[in-house]
Amino acid sequence: MNGIGLKKQRIEYFDLLKGIAIFMVVMGHALTMCVRGLDAAFLFKLIGQVHMPVFFFISGYLTYKANADKQFITPGLKKRFIQLIIPFLVITPLWVWYFPHSGLQSPLSDNLPDLLRAYWKDGYWFTLCLFELCLIYIPISTILQRLKGIFPQIVVLLATYGILIALSITFADEEANVDYVGFGLLARFFPVFMMGVMANHMKEAFNRLVHNQWALAIAMVVFGLSFYSVVYPWDIWGTDMASMWPVIGFATIPVMHFALIMVAIAMVEPWSLKEYRTEGKEPSAIARYFNFLGHESLGIYLLHYFFLFPLTALQEPLKEVGMAVVPLAALSMVMAFCVIGVTLLVIYALKRSKVTALLFLGQPFK
Repeated sequence: MNGIGLKKQRIEYFDLLKGIAIFMVVMGHALTMCVRGLDAAFLFKLIGQVHMPVFFFISGYLTYKANADKQFITPGLKKRFIQLIIPFLVITPLWVWYFPHSGLQSPLSDNLPDLLRAYWKDGYWFTLCLFELCLIYIPISTILQRLKGIFPQIVVLLATYGILIALSITFADEEANVDYVGFGLLARFFPVFMMGVMANHMKEAFNRLVHNQWALAIAMVVFGLSFYSVVYPWDIWGTDMASMWPVIGFATIPVMHFALIMVAIAMVEPWSLKEYRTEGKEPSAIARYFNFLGHESLGIYLLHYFFLFPLTALQEPLKEVGMAVVPLAALSMVMAFCVIGVTLLVIYALKRSKVTALLFLGQPFK
């Protein structure tokens, strides 16, 4: 979740977006793993549709490389393997061992083969999915480099998306919690990852679009409508269309993600400019906090599960207040702040050794 580590000038609003997104990740897990039984709450559905697209878009944006003629350059994989796969291989066995001792009541795996078979990999799917997207991007970038014009490039991206959809439908089953390779999540997040790549490739056009007031207004409406159709499909399509939802979802979710990215950048970029580009002004404590979380987002993602704790006794009181947004937000924000605080202390300790920083945080030796 840290950007895939390119030596470039940092984009402050990306760090803020990552910090907000990882805070939302922990908020969501506080609701579903600590309290349980609140998956149907509107707040959880909103959080669940917002944070991960932000990470994939930023990762795609930072993965893009080009030469002086703006031709695609194929990225290397060594650094990505170190950052994403090594901690995945180290931490997932530890989590399988620790989970029975955590007191959490989530229906997660009690052995490593089950975790690797599971659709969501017991929460540790992100690093694997992102690495696989980088693998897919290597041949795509080679092809895109040889194509002139945006339309042939879009055809290639749509064809790749179609292949991933077919593989997802054939080999992944979210309801049965089975997806060995991760095709389901690859199909879900490939479009927004490539949106990040193409946004960087067409930076000037993308910036004009984000700052266009009419385009932003349309994006807000589109996000609201598409979000509603994604999280409450039966309200729009009816129960008779349930079997068609995967097809409808593959068409709707990329639209929702693009609208979300536009709205997110439009909200956070002005704040970032005010905090970090105003002469003579020191960034506020809130900005510094979320910026710091953005820098440490991958470590927080990898380690925060170990510091979640059961709060099952709060389940019924929260249901009695109708799972309203305000009490759920207040509870989950307090829990997230505490869990992240402990996680950051552990990250600080792990960074004292280059070996543990490599194994648990994916930070290569320097």
